[in-house]
Amino acid sequence: MYNKLLHESLAVPDVLFSAGLHPWYADQLSTLELINILDQFAENPNMVALGETGLDKSCKIPMKLQLEIFDVHLSKASLSGKPVILHCVKAWDELIDICNKYSVIKVLHGFNGSIKLTERLLERGFHFSIGKAIMYPDSKIQSSVKIIPTSKLYCETDTSDIPIQVIYRKLGEILQQTESDVKFMLAENFNRLKIS
Repeated sequence: MYNKLLHESLAVPDVLFSAGLHPWYADQLSTLELINILDQFAENPNMVALGETGLDKSCKIPMKLQLEIFDVHLSKASLSGKPVILHCVKAWDELIDICNKYSVIKVLHGFNGSIKLTERLLERGFHFSIGKAIMYPDSKIQSSVKIIPTSKLYCETDTSDIPIQVIYRKLGEILQQTESDVKFMLAENFNRLKIS
């Protein structure tokens, strides 16, 4: 799935995609502009999710503005029934609080949290997308992924040069599954996500 960053251009991809305003660029569109753009994109059958969106305390954008933009995404996802792809850095309490107000499928992008954080997020129904962090022996996700139900797992490459097959293989190794079993499981999860 392709991630369309709305601050860059409004060209509509001809593949399955998500569309959103990343918290790093929350000042690039007004709330009204974002609402109008998301409404236009939502009419396209290839748009299967909103985001990447979320909260990031390490960037220069004021948290108040990030929260406003994030709320727009969650509201639109709730109305459309589409899942939301989430970015979160050092803002877990705020992210959980705002997500609790909406009944949407929430997929955490590039997740690399501790077992304690993972348990907390699982209690609140989050899903988890695993990326290159799983390749590093000292990463938190190597332990945390073992407690995530396989039905709530996805894999991604994001901007990494690591091929997705390598991430599949590593995930399979940790979960004691074959690469082909992991691929099948992830395809099933993605298909369920698309039709939810």
